[in-house]
Amino acid sequence: MVRFTLRQCAYFRAVAEQGGIAQAARVLNISQPSVAQAIEKLEDVTGMALFERHHARGLTLTMQGRLFLAEVEALEARAMQVEREATALASGLRGEIRLGIFWTLAPFYAAGLIRSFRAIAPEVRLHPQEASLSALAERLRERKLDFALTYDQGADAQGLVFQPLAALRPMVVVARDHPLAGREAVSLRDLAQEPYVLFDAPGSSSYFQDLLAEGGIAPPVAYASTSMESVRSAVAAGFGFTLLVMRPPSDQTYDGGAVRTIALTDPLRPLNVVLASREGVHAGGIARRFADHAAAWFAARI
Repeated sequence: MVRFTLRQCAYFRAVAEQGGIAQAARVLNISQPSVAQAIEKLEDVTGMALFERHHARGLTLTMQGRLFLAEVEALEARAMQVEREATALASGLRGEIRLGIFWTLAPFYAAGLIRSFRAIAPEVRLHPQEASLSALAERLRERKLDFALTYDQGADAQGLVFQPLAALRPMVVVARDHPLAGREAVSLRDLAQEPYVLFDAPGSSSYFQDLLAEGGIAPPVAYASTSMESVRSAVAAGFGFTLLVMRPPSDQTYDGGAVRTIALTDPLRPLNVVLASREGVHAGGIARRFADHAAAWFAARI
């Protein structure tokens, strides 16, 4: 344990530079006893004689004192650097953020969000990692993540807070040659007799199945996959329709097929994208800066 203080070191350096306690006290604008006591304490805890006392001629550094002065100057310089670093951390100028991303959201939002934040905060290091909804929630509670870009459902939310970022509206996806493909909008009732291609990802699966039930239809499941692109390929191949909230920029599927995305007229509840965190994490400067940026970034795009 360190038994002396930076203040004692500063008083020691002042005496060394000024050549006496009285002169150092004037420069420091404090009492002479305060300086003398600091020097005595410093010599006591270090076990060194730092000064030679000369009657009427002040103080001069001993050999140990000269070597210790060099260490003190290095310590003070490091302390000033730490203070600057702390100020930068508190203001949100420097630091790091461990960002979890739900793997369905990652292809659509992760790179753009991270790149845009790096552009305004180049000294803040972002460490992204993709995971499932439940894994993200658990890592937040275990303090292994600072934030998670995720949905507001599909995982245990105990101990977490959600900052809303976007409300994604469900859409119908059919094959390009489907009889309804030319429509601008349809209702779920229009699809009551159609087979269903299930996007069977955690969180998404229960959300979409609840929507079908709320719309009053129970289509038979013709195909299921945890991959959004596999679902789109199955739809393009004529297996049935599906519901999605994410829309890739192209109607082409990986296997060369094509789909058509159609709006729904039903007043269905959206799937909410949120920035999840533990309670209180937004209080820090860096965290607050990232959370505000994420909200603005999504608002400009959705």
